[in-house]
Amino acid sequence: MLRCLAILVVVVYHYPRPEGHEAYQTFANFGWTGVELFFVLSGFLIGSQLLEPVSRGETPSLRRFYLRRALRILPSFLVVLGLYLFVPAWSERPLETPAWRFLTFTQNFGLRINGFSHAWSLCVEEHFYLVLPLTVLALRGRLRAPSLLALAGGVMLGGMLLRGGLWLRYFSTLGPTEPGWRDFDMLLYYPTYARLDGLTCGVLLAALRVFRPAAWERWTRGGHARGLAALGLACLGGVLFINEEHFRDLPYVLLSFPLAALGFAALLMALAGPTASRVCARIPGVKTFAVLSFTVYLTHKAVQHGVRDALAPHGMDAFHAVTVLGGAVAVLLASLALHHGVERPMLRLRERLERGLASRKPRPQPAVP
Repeated sequence: MLRCLAILVVVVYHYPRPEGHEAYQTFANFGWTGVELFFVLSGFLIGSQLLEPVSRGETPSLRRFYLRRALRILPSFLVVLGLYLFVPAWSERPLETPAWRFLTFTQNFGLRINGFSHAWSLCVEEHFYLVLPLTVLALRGRLRAPSLLALAGGVMLGGMLLRGGLWLRYFSTLGPTEPGWRDFDMLLYYPTYARLDGLTCGVLLAALRVFRPAAWERWTRGGHARGLAALGLACLGGVLFINEEHFRDLPYVLLSFPLAALGFAALLMALAGPTASRVCARIPGVKTFAVLSFTVYLTHKAVQHGVRDALAPHGMDAFHAVTVLGGAVAVLLASLALHHGVERPMLRLRERLERGLASRKPRPQPAVP
């Protein structure tokens, strides 16, 4: 459910916004939070994968972890990157970022909007995949709940202070129309150091589920779940207000990312219980769009741009019903093609390789009498 919500608001955020539709523009402006939701979900998923072996007294396998991540992310990413690099008509904007920045996942530092700029979030994810396993290996058995909470709080507070310091240094004296604002996203939105809130909250939830299963069960059921849902919506309402009233001001820089992360983390817990999960699973299309969310994310900007360009000579602007529906169908078809042509075969290969790794594990020897 939440993965579907995340990709929906991201797609809306990247779509042109009509004049004179204030409610829609408010929702579209809020769409950047979809990436924050993806970060919370990623922190929860990856944190669970790494912490579950630790809870059993085992050492997480870095080989298995990086194999799984590489075959999940890289094949589809590289195919779409190839389209951007070698098929100029595919790109929604001129491609200015050098190929090596994409291939080394350093694109999100010093980024200005151009073709395939939305791949910046994959850079944050890859940095997370590098750092979290090493952190888990270094701290396993040495960190208790209070220390973990202090560490997570320190990461989030550090991000707030760093963003605030950069804002005070570079933007506090700028007028609303001064060109210096072009550097805002480059310094305070895309870089990994600015976007650790959602990942941190997701890992905390994973630690709670893995190491305190009774507390997790208690908080994801009944009245607790409803309270968490209310808390999550209240946090997101705060983000919505800040986004509209203080966009790019200091309150936005300090509070919008952590509030969005906390709000989505609370919603994740509220929807993780068995009753909420069953209800969400019955919503038509939820499972399909959850499966396709990554391929939709990779392709939606270029595909929708192509549909708009193709229909514009026929008098259909971006908000014509045919353009909107055609763009949605085209994105769905492109993401299905990428999923079935690249993603699923790579996932099947991943399963075979994992079985091979498991079969080569040394078996325990019987004790010598």
